Amino acid sequence: MAEDWAAIAAEIDEAIRSVGDLSQPNGYPVTLRIPGATTGPIYDPVEGPPVYKTLHCVEGYQEIRDQAGTLIGQTKHSLTVSAKPDVVPLKSYRVALGITGDEASEASQWIEIAEVRPLSPAGVAVLYDIDLVD
Repeated sequence: MAEDWAAIAAEIDEAIRSVGDLSQPNGYPVTLRIPGATTGPIYDPVEGPPVYKTLHCVEGYQEIRDQAGTLIGQTKHSLTVSAKPDVVPLKSYRVALGITGDEASEASQWIEIAEVRPLSPAGVAVLYDIDLVD
């Protein structure tokens, strides 16, 4: 019998909400800023309004070591976010922490995404690990 990976992704979303931030009963929100569609001529493109999508995350920080195992004084800021069928984070996108898509605006504090690693058994994403540029 085949696994229902969409149902598993929904379970993971619920789990991330439950452990993401105990001070917020519905989890720790993160808003993904998806750039708008580009229109107009190639010599004068016009970017449409961005789309804001709410995900929920577990936030983490990791000290970085060199090949010898010595701490190098840098920290990697990462998010483990829930996967939703209509939301796929990409390196070219930005995120705002602690706010929902309804609260987001261009004035929000946006952080660039450095890397995205999906966990996608059988080709269906169930969560994403996102590294941020700080």
